[in-house]
Amino acid sequence: MFIKKFKIVSIIMAMVLILSQGIVFAGNVNAFAIKISGPGVEKELEFSLDDLKAMPEEAQINEEYIYNSKSGQKSVKVKGVSLAYILEKVAGLTVENALVNFEASDGYPIDPQTLQDILNQDLKYVLAYEIDGEPIDNDDNPESEEIVIYRKLKEEGEFGTVFKLVVRITVGEAIEQAEESVKELTKPEIEPVKEIEEIVFTDITEEYKFAETAIYELAKRGIVSGVGNNIFAPGDVFTRAQFCKIAVEAIGYELEEYSGNFTDVKAENWFAPYVEAAVREGLFTGYTDGTFRPDKEITREELAAVVGRAAVLAGLVDQEKMNKFVMEKTSFEDKDEVSSWAANQVAWLDAQGVFKGVAEEKFEPKKVVTRAEAALIVYNALFNK
Repeated sequence: MFIKKFKIVSIIMAMVLILSQGIVFAGNVNAFAIKISGPGVEKELEFSLDDLKAMPEEAQINEEYIYNSKSGQKSVKVKGVSLAYILEKVAGLTVENALVNFEASDGYPIDPQTLQDILNQDLKYVLAYEIDGEPIDNDDNPESEEIVIYRKLKEEGEFGTVFKLVVRITVGEAIEQAEESVKELTKPEIEPVKEIEEIVFTDITEEYKFAETAIYELAKRGIVSGVGNNIFAPGDVFTRAQFCKIAVEAIGYELEEYSGNFTDVKAENWFAPYVEAAVREGLFTGYTDGTFRPDKEITREELAAVVGRAAVLAGLVDQEKMNKFVMEKTSFEDKDEVSSWAANQVAWLDAQGVFKGVAEEKFEPKKVVTRAEAALIVYNALFNK
């Protein structure tokens, strides 16, 4: 009997030992804050927060970082380690320039950075382990080791300089210097119209100053125009037909003869060629009853869907990448009210800071867009890069 009990106890102790070892092992699976790898570095490395804090003084950064959010410009006191130092001095770079990808633990897409930017001492990319004197916890799990990457602003009003929940940095293969300008070259290339006289709108009051630059820049390009007598009418609205013209002009598509696809659009209508081009290229769609509803006032979510499609067609973002942006990740209080057919575009545009000055706490997807708001959204999304 004693021997039997001893065997049982031994088996239980062995199982406890095995399980405890498994638990220890599992606990170490994500025991690092950041992993660095890729063909552009000599060695693959993992760093815990303690590893980062133990870096030499020359690697440490402790200073103010300014960044832009939907609620305005903010600043934080950041403590962390220079990403350039880690790549150059610790990981060992094997390339002079490459695309560097930041992978977030929640899968949120982050635009690739260039190694040239990361090594730029003015931009000071930092692996932050402390913000305003407090440890970082964006995943609501105080047990996980977490960093946030900050970088300095390259230009005034720039968004996308804070990268949260980054767990992996991958340095890619060497790229030619000329490839850096690819994104710039794929933007809509709309030549400013030759102005006979200076464009002046007398009704851009203080209420509409937020869109003044956008209105004039789009007017110079011939994308928007006034309503006569130096009046822009910023508080008025755009119809679907009117915004078809703006979308087609912004991308620079050729007009074609109207093919008669909609029961409420006639070939003699001024907007018919624009509707044809917009629908042909996938910027707009009609309704299931065979109508286009050209005189219907365009709403925020409708306009956002069109502008998001335009950004894809202009080569500013891949459709596959845009599809990864979801409303759940936005901070809009009414995010659940955005229609599913516009959700990816709204979320992507929001992440680019396009709605700054138009939509802050709430998006109000069914609200009709004013001419000033429409100008700002188009300019920010397609030209203000």
